[in-house]
Amino acid sequence: MTANVMLGLVLPAALFALVYFPTFTHLSVGLVSPYAKADLRKRFLAAFLDSLPVISAWFLYRNSGALLFLVAGGGYLLLRDSMGGQSLGKFLVGVVVISIETGRPCTWTSSAQRNVILLIPGANLAAIFLEALSVVRDPQGQRLGDRLAQTQVVEGLGARDLAASLQRWLGGFLAGLNPVVRKPSRQPVER
Repeated sequence: MTANVMLGLVLPAALFALVYFPTFTHLSVGLVSPYAKADLRKRFLAAFLDSLPVISAWFLYRNSGALLFLVAGGGYLLLRDSMGGQSLGKFLVGVVVISIETGRPCTWTSSAQRNVILLIPGANLAAIFLEALSVVRDPQGQRLGDRLAQTQVVEGLGARDLAASLQRWLGGFLAGLNPVVRKPSRQPVER
């Protein structure tokens, strides 16, 4: 292992792991959510789906050397929850990030606060495991990023709900278009 790898990845990961749980516990004081914890399977599937654009951007950067791909992947990772409280993965599985204080969807500042940990080289590697462990163990399903931004992931509307709603609307619309079929009369029309 080279000194650069040690300083660049392992040391930040170890330091992050050392301060993670004390910080998590400290931030939990006085923070109680009235909302139910989102389904863990949905959360982990959303996280997997959200990792695909980031991993793709990383590989594109590694193969092309274009910094734009790295910036795009980092931007997505940082601000992914800012569009109505849903990232692409959260939209597809039907969960949403909300502010505990207001109950409204996550804003771009809250999204940046809750995801900034995932951009720190080395610490992000430890965060993947520690954040997943926190989501499972915490009664509200919060990770350190949620505690920092005072957010929570809850069940919400997703792609399935949108498709069902669109299907109902389209069915009603098409039913309204059904023309009344009239038989032509056999009597000649007077002119």
